[in-house]
Amino acid sequence: MLPSAPVRAAALRVGDIGPAAGAAAVAFCALFFAGGSASAPLLWIGGAALVLAALALGLGHVPALDGPTALFFGCLVGLAVWAGLTTIWSISPDRTWSYTNRTLVYAAFALLGLSVGTRLSRNTLAGAAASMLGLLVGWALLAKCVPALYGDYGRVARLRAPLTYWNELALLCDAGVPIALWLAVRARRATGAVLLYGLVLTLLLTYSRFGVVLACLLAAAWVLLDRDRLESLGVLALSGSGAAAAFGVALALPGITSDAQTRPVRAHDGWVFALVVLAGAGLVLVTARQLSCLDVGPERRKRIERVAGLVALVLALAGLVVSITFSGRFWREFTNPAGSQISSTTQRFGSASSSNRWRWWGEAWHAFTRHPGGGTGAGTFELTNQMLRDAPIVADEPHNTPLQFASETGIVGFLLYLGTAAGALWGAWRARKDPAGVALGLAVAAFFAHGVVDKDWSYVAACGPLLLLAGALVARRAPAAAAAPRRRPLLAACAVAFALAGIYSLAAPWLAERELASAATAADAKQARAYDPFSVEARWLEAAFEDADGHPLRAARLYRDAVDLEPENAQTWYALGEFYFRYRAWQLAYEALNNAYTYDRFGKAAERCGLLDQARSKATGYTPPTLNCRGSGRSSSP
Repeated sequence: MLPSAPVRAAALRVGDIGPAAGAAAVAFCALFFAGGSASAPLLWIGGAALVLAALALGLGHVPALDGPTALFFGCLVGLAVWAGLTTIWSISPDRTWSYTNRTLVYAAFALLGLSVGTRLSRNTLAGAAASMLGLLVGWALLAKCVPALYGDYGRVARLRAPLTYWNELALLCDAGVPIALWLAVRARRATGAVLLYGLVLTLLLTYSRFGVVLACLLAAAWVLLDRDRLESLGVLALSGSGAAAAFGVALALPGITSDAQTRPVRAHDGWVFALVVLAGAGLVLVTARQLSCLDVGPERRKRIERVAGLVALVLALAGLVVSITFSGRFWREFTNPAGSQISSTTQRFGSASSSNRWRWWGEAWHAFTRHPGGGTGAGTFELTNQMLRDAPIVADEPHNTPLQFASETGIVGFLLYLGTAAGALWGAWRARKDPAGVALGLAVAAFFAHGVVDKDWSYVAACGPLLLLAGALVARRAPAAAAAPRRRPLLAACAVAFALAGIYSLAAPWLAERELASAATAADAKQARAYDPFSVEARWLEAAFEDADGHPLRAARLYRDAVDLEPENAQTWYALGEFYFRYRAWQLAYEALNNAYTYDRFGKAAERCGLLDQARSKATGYTPPTLNCRGSGRSSSP
């Protein structure tokens, strides 16, 4: 007996709602519970994304592999596979494993987006994205107003909760600008205006200079691409001016925009700022409703649009003239000297400094030219930075995602990343005739543009939801009259098996970290090494226990194993040299500590009168005449 039409329709709705609800839940968790770049949240959030993607495939939500879809997803999966392969020659296999896991999670988010995009319209996707962004902005501003919700604002005032990194919060605000404009112009003008007001205010409080510039570019792109330009300009003027006014008040409140403020000051200024935010939102809401009732004739509309275009052209020309006139000054400030890290205060808005990015980009380029084929291994820039840096500032990534993939995974990884971006942007271009598609496409473009100046790939809070959105955008939606998705038990079983393998890969390093944190014996450290065979920390701890138990030969073997595993890591050489120093093997200690200094001139081995200076004196009988152990500073070069 065949099911009736209502039963088939109900089954189809359930099949659509299930993956969509799962995608919304995992995106929400990524936004609010990712904990920055921590590994523990990545385990359960990434594991959930893997399982949900596998279940969506099993339910029959298999996207058609046309051009944009195949390019986007194929290159993203290829990037994860290639990152894993770089473990073979990586200078830090443990870091490479972790970075591969992160990329695998992003592929799961993208696949989940592809599955959802086959059944949901772009209007639904844009509406869901707007709702999620509204929750994010609401919580971010609330946490600034209520000190109990995020205590670290007493140290640094830059807005960052719940993402823990201000530039990632700025990226999500940027991505939300075209979505809020779509909501204001195409759906609910007042709601969209309030959302845009919150996004701009949140963006300003992150103090992200590139974030502000990118938001302006995205707003301009929306105005150019949307046919209702007058409405877009009105919403931009209203929400932007309201947010700027609220930000101006915030600048006068030390508890909101100044570092190192006491909790009573933050609490007092918090409720004042809360009243300002609510008053601004109410004013924007009421004004937007009034403007929606206005009827502007075609001739007047064209006249206003021409005036606005002329003003924009004049401003652009003025900006170009200023840029050319002061190009030398801007360039010198951008390529700032090593060690001049820009402060995280509002003063950064008046600076063109790259905040050491130029130096990090040079280090990444140097690593790429040394290993153009396969790179140094995914996630290993920190060791490159330690070896090449000429200032004590440590960077774990070069703050340029394409260049990072070139440095760490070689030309293959770089091209795969570019292919991922090209596939996503191709899908966005294909959706340009749909206003919701334009908004989502600009949000995806913002993600890849922002990656040129920051380390977005380390944060699942931004990468996960935005790659999910990219996947949903490039997927071709199934026809409205299509039958319910056909179940594929074999595909589902294979997908679930792969998801479980991925979860184990995510869990193993986390289990090793937990075991190391509570280790009390050599057996505990050995168990941690069993979970994560690439961990040098597990070897160090096991060696320390073996040495304390009276087994120095075993300890020496473990220290040497750590060096063999990461021969360009200054810390592995220093640990080995420290061990030899304790046993008065002066020549071996000197050689190991000298290697530690070679790979990091600002690490422990560089301490004046430290182990390196002492071991050199013991092994060679030579002490540099300029060395004064009663002074302070850095060791002279061995």
